[in-house]
Amino acid sequence: MNFLNTNTLHNALNVLIWLPTAIAGFLTATGCTTLANGNFDCTASWLPPQDALWIAAGAGFIKTLVNLQRDGLAGLIKPQPPVK
Repeated sequence: MNFLNTNTLHNALNVLIWLPTAIAGFLTATGCTTLANGNFDCTASWLPPQDALWIAAGAGFIKTLVNLQRDGLAGLIKPQPPVK
């Protein structure tokens, strides 16, 4: 059984996109504060928001590269076939 394919990678990257941003949102709600100058103070948080942003942006970029390699530029806008 070959489960490691582009669909698996695509879904793993989906998790890498939402998980860090959800963690950053949770940390903002529970530990990070906004200073008077607009900066975040996340000394109580274990994942700074900027790290979550880089993880999510990197995963989204990799997803786009995988889609381009798999389907080509036209594949980014063509309708997907139905699931069998």
